[in-house]
Amino acid sequence: MTIKKLALACALVLSMTILSGTAWADNIPIVNGSFETLGAPLGTTCGTGCAFNSGPIPGWSIIGGGGTWQPGSFFTSVPDGTLIGYVGIGSLSQTLTGDSVLANSVYTLSVFVGDRAGGGSGNYTLSLDTILGGVKTTLCSFTNNASSIASGTFQLESCTYSSTSSVPSGTLFLQLAANTGQLDVDNVSLTVQSASTSVPEPSSVLLLSVGMLFLVATMMMRRKKELQLTA
Repeated sequence: MTIKKLALACALVLSMTILSGTAWADNIPIVNGSFETLGAPLGTTCGTGCAFNSGPIPGWSIIGGGGTWQPGSFFTSVPDGTLIGYVGIGSLSQTLTGDSVLANSVYTLSVFVGDRAGGGSGNYTLSLDTILGGVKTTLCSFTNNASSIASGTFQLESCTYSSTSSVPSGTLFLQLAANTGQLDVDNVSLTVQSASTSVPEPSSVLLLSVGMLFLVATMMMRRKKELQLTA
């Protein structure tokens, strides 16, 4: 085999290794995931730069007292935009119309949860479900107490569900529930990716590349020496 053919073969093998391990990933659209779209004016003030309403929240269904909040000094910063969603002993939920569970896929629900300064935050549960005929099937959930988060800040929380070849029926359904106290949330997202396990680690691909380049270089040096000896 000539050096050129060897180099071409190495490049082909490397390309096939990378491409064969490529997994797809996608973001599933969530309506008003950062609560920046108002359903009603922020008519109630709560201090400097602080105001809220009692709903509705476009894209979300509210059970209990909830709405949109511009928190002012209750939080040092907001993960996305200037507004967040809140609910007290109840839930914020959304049906992702047209989205059902795909086979052999990994779903990750991510939500920024806050612990408001001055107290009032409580225990909460974030869940990714399916819903069919009003009946919910929980795919994954995460339960914690917001008081475990640093006061006045948000923390990213998530849960993950891996589907098999047999998937539950129904439409994907998000539920953010305040079990006690108030739940403050922002920047809700849901991603899905293939459950392929053949994706090579970056370090493995790097080692393979280095090895192939070393092999080509060695063959070229050997060929050069042979030419010098025959000259």
